[in-house]
Amino acid sequence: MVSFDRAFVCVGLAWLIIGMIFGLYMGLAGANQFVVVHVAMLLPGAVVLTLYGLIYRAWPELNDSGLARLQFWLAVISVFGLVFGGFQFVFSGRTDTTIVGSASVLAIVAALLMGWMFLRQAEP
Repeated sequence: MVSFDRAFVCVGLAWLIIGMIFGLYMGLAGANQFVVVHVAMLLPGAVVLTLYGLIYRAWPELNDSGLARLQFWLAVISVFGLVFGGFQFVFSGRTDTTIVGSASVLAIVAALLMGWMFLRQAEP
């Protein structure tokens, strides 16, 4: 059995540490233009991924789902897309809807998969 709870929490904590260090840099350098990147690191990266990990931990039967691996990778890849899209926005002054839109769709699909698995497989 793959332990998606641990994998999600590890990736979420990595984003938390990266986001906090980046936030410290922003504060020290006065680089407020990176707020959108900082938010993408912390909210979808740290908070959402860690929340998924806690859900997998609370309902371990979800780890056995055939969709769990897909849900994990969709969620993780979406965060990279959102962060990359944030950097692109800062450096170009405009958002490439292809990257951010695709990453957003991946994040939504990952959330829908989590909801589907939870409603169908999680024991009360």
